[in-house]
Amino acid sequence: MGLGGAAQAADDASREATLGRSVSVRGPGLHTGRSARVTLAPAPAGHGIRFAVRCPRTGARADDVPAGTAAWVASRMSTALDIGQGRKLRTIEHLMAGLAASRIDNAAITVEGTEIPILDGSASRWCALIDEAGRVPQARPRQALRIRAPFQVDGMHGFLRAEPGDGFTVDVSTDRLPGFGVLRWSGPIDPGTFRAAIAPSRSFGNASLIWRTALKTRLARALLPGGMRDRLWARSFDSQTVCGAGLVPASPRPEHRREIGLETQARMHPRDREPLLRGARPGRVAILLGGRVLGGARFPDEPVRHKILDLVGDLGLAGRPILGRIVANCPTHALTFAFLTELMRHPECWEIVPLAPAGTGRGESGTT
Repeated sequence: MGLGGAAQAADDASREATLGRSVSVRGPGLHTGRSARVTLAPAPAGHGIRFAVRCPRTGARADDVPAGTAAWVASRMSTALDIGQGRKLRTIEHLMAGLAASRIDNAAITVEGTEIPILDGSASRWCALIDEAGRVPQARPRQALRIRAPFQVDGMHGFLRAEPGDGFTVDVSTDRLPGFGVLRWSGPIDPGTFRAAIAPSRSFGNASLIWRTALKTRLARALLPGGMRDRLWARSFDSQTVCGAGLVPASPRPEHRREIGLETQARMHPRDREPLLRGARPGRVAILLGGRVLGGARFPDEPVRHKILDLVGDLGLAGRPILGRIVANCPTHALTFAFLTELMRHPECWEIVPLAPAGTGRGESGTT
């Protein structure tokens, strides 16, 4: 790219953008197993990411639902939006990650169904769909949420912290996957890096958890002696937190820890029963067993890369790109919800700044 092209690209990254045209995809959901059709369409500057939901089974409709923390509602093993009357639009995180990493600020999304399709379990198909539509810069300048002071929340066997930093970078680890030991990935999240290193990573299901569930059944208790069941149960945890290749988990910083408010805690976990993993199949998720990915991994550390994919999608509900460094161990959808919700209550830790063209100093545009 010549100097003129590079300058134009930098300027484009500092302005809001939408899609060049409408694109659609259809597929089953991970948790409900039901098929849905999703259409991504252009939207005017300042519109943000908003959803219109149509339920073909019931005829229920919800219009103009913003992808933001106010509409974020607790959902098991996914990120969901409240679409009214006790209904949810589930599993939006992979689509949101694709939009955020592609620097799409404004889009009108129509969903004919109640769950975003899982596709192949990654964000690659979403990125390809967005590339097919094209990115169109708009006149309105982009604004970012710049981290001014460290801010951390703990819980769910892990932590999530934001620190001041140039651009948008992550340092994420996990040490609670049986057989995998410690997995850790760090680096910048920009469109190119996300597409090459993060987007192809797939949702994963841990076969050890299925095995433990089976060991609790009446049939297992009837057929297996208690001692054998205990040994098999213990074996499913083998190497759960053994550090491999010199890796250690990212470290919490207790001095930067903030309490999660009672209201936020009450919103972190769903109280209703909802479908879970009814659409999980080989080809839609990666199955983990004994430190391996059945059928082969796309990356040696694929599970932690998918943790980052989910994190990028969930952070997209901040409504604007983040300028700072995100450090986490074992992040979950619920913990990211708590992090964003509590961060918004501490404006001394952040500020809203315009995104300057790349290379012009503070407000660097190398962000999601």
